[in-house]
Amino acid sequence: MDNNYNHDYEKKYEKLKKEYENYQGNTEKTLQDLSIKNTLLEKKLDVLSSIVEISTYINSMVSDENLIAMINDMIIGILGVTYSSICFLEGDKLAIKASNVPNPSEKMFDVLGLKDIAKGEPIVVNSLEPLFCNIREKVCIHSIIGVPVYIGEIYRGYIIVEHSLYDFFNSEHVTYITAIANQIGIALENNFLYKKLKETAIKDPLLGIYNRRHFFELVEHKIKVNPEGDFAIVMIDLDNFKRVNDLYGHQVGDNVLIEAARIISNSVNKEDIVARYGGEEIVLYINNVQDHEIIYRKINNIRVRINENSLETNGAKVKFSASFGIGYYEEGIRDLNKVLNVADTMMYNAKRWGKNMVVSA
Repeated sequence: MDNNYNHDYEKKYEKLKKEYENYQGNTEKTLQDLSIKNTLLEKKLDVLSSIVEISTYINSMVSDENLIAMINDMIIGILGVTYSSICFLEGDKLAIKASNVPNPSEKMFDVLGLKDIAKGEPIVVNSLEPLFCNIREKVCIHSIIGVPVYIGEIYRGYIIVEHSLYDFFNSEHVTYITAIANQIGIALENNFLYKKLKETAIKDPLLGIYNRRHFFELVEHKIKVNPEGDFAIVMIDLDNFKRVNDLYGHQVGDNVLIEAARIISNSVNKEDIVARYGGEEIVLYINNVQDHEIIYRKINNIRVRINENSLETNGAKVKFSASFGIGYYEEGIRDLNKVLNVADTMMYNAKRWGKNMVVSA
């Protein structure tokens, strides 16, 4: 009887032990699964948090001229990649706009198959053999990923990131960088709208040159920075402009103004300033005057270019000319308004004495 009792007891013990081991195994597996899910959830939350942080940062810097370079630096820091480049389409080819690659070239476009026309799809390339090497930095690239950037639904370029480790990039990187690319697309669209709005505030909408208010802001700033610097102010007025409007219509008159502004803008240096003063009048700031004769010849060359130009309308050639007056901000007259008045008087003298001429103070 004792033997039967012991045997039953052993069977119950083995059964309980087995049930406990099964329970323990299931519990451990469940905990392990939960741990994996929790880790994945934390990673997703980290990614989401990073994307929110990136979005906030990008949109706070939307007006910055160096926005693209700043975003590229941020990608390097967040992803811990070796190199990052942001490229945009110019025509049917990609052009590098920001990169930390020393002497960046189009080799990476070849590797990704993007040399001529980009595909607009995410691309991942991993290679045991180096895709290319930077000998100076002793770095060889084994992994590259390219993710397209869209503005709205229009394909605009690629984010291309590189790593020295083989098989570094995976589908999670594609998802993550795509999210960043989406934010970049939004930021670029906002940046474009911001620049357009800013340009509207400082430029004449018809002629594309500065407006009168911004002209004064720029010149006054130059005077503040260098109060003893010499410069010239040129007042320009198109001759017989009312007659052009009456004969050919205001559309042709506008085209004459646009063409004159183009000729003047293309005839001056980067440091000079061209603006619409009002109506058919254009004002010009000539930087760093040292010789009045040189300035006279420069302005007279502009006069000749305008006079030799013409527009065609309904089979007829429309000729036009302009009168110029020059005043100088220099020793003896360090007052912007007085210089403007002098230039204006000289311009009216040119009108009175026969038009299509340059008169200097």
